[in-house]
Amino acid sequence: MKTFFLVMVGLSSGALVGAGIFAFFIALGVIERVIDISRTEAYRGIYKMVILLGSLLSTFVYMFRFGVRANKGWLVIIGLLMGIFVGMIASALTEILNVIPFLSIRIGIDKWAYFLIIAIILGKVLGSILYWGLLKIQ
Repeated sequence: MKTFFLVMVGLSSGALVGAGIFAFFIALGVIERVIDISRTEAYRGIYKMVILLGSLLSTFVYMFRFGVRANKGWLVIIGLLMGIFVGMIASALTEILNVIPFLSIRIGIDKWAYFLIIAIILGKVLGSILYWGLLKIQ
């Protein structure tokens, strides 16, 4: 009985967190914005399937502590793809919330907003390189 209760609490908690994340993406229109930016409207069904399969796969990996051995080349490719995904979601989110236009007008650098975007991107890349590089050294 105790095991059944723990399983139900775990599944309910996971469903709640997953629903919250997807509601966040849908309410802000982040996925729609990524589709618009990348001009891949024709692949809308593939986006849905990939998001569903990705969430199921990550759930499987975390639940069963599943691991895969990979060489450094594959890790670089996987890390690059994960970085692109996070970067696209973050940029779509900031664009939806109008953070960059608001910030550039507030600071008074309307004409130079593209430099602000490039600085943010380079800072993110450099920060990731330093973080993962220093993490590996220790």
